[in-house]
Amino acid sequence: MHSPKILVVDDDENILSAFEKFLKGEHCSMIAMSDSTEALQRLAKQDISLLITDVRLQYQSGITFLLSARAAYPNLPVIVITGYPDLVTERDAMTYGANFFFVKPLDLEKLREALKTCLHFHNA
Repeated sequence: MHSPKILVVDDDENILSAFEKFLKGEHCSMIAMSDSTEALQRLAKQDISLLITDVRLQYQSGITFLLSARAAYPNLPVIVITGYPDLVTERDAMTYGANFFFVKPLDLEKLREALKTCLHFHNA
């Protein structure tokens, strides 16, 4: 069985590096991207099991990206993360189509449970 492919979109290299270590430990492969336009193109080309995106991205709002990804891939599980909970609330993120919402610094146990739930949902 192949490992799930997780697309992580964040413009912070430290966050991408931390996710890479975390996901490797969860037996997942990760595609790291900082550009949401390129990330949408990658979603079209590759079978992605889960999308994890930050709210604040360099060229486009993570919420705009979430809405675009959700419109194109309605069954793709999405986890939204933010270091700025005053910009977007959990309720907002869920309304826009997120399956889970986490504030940085991330609680790895809660993230692990969300990851399992999303991957189970995607493979069901």
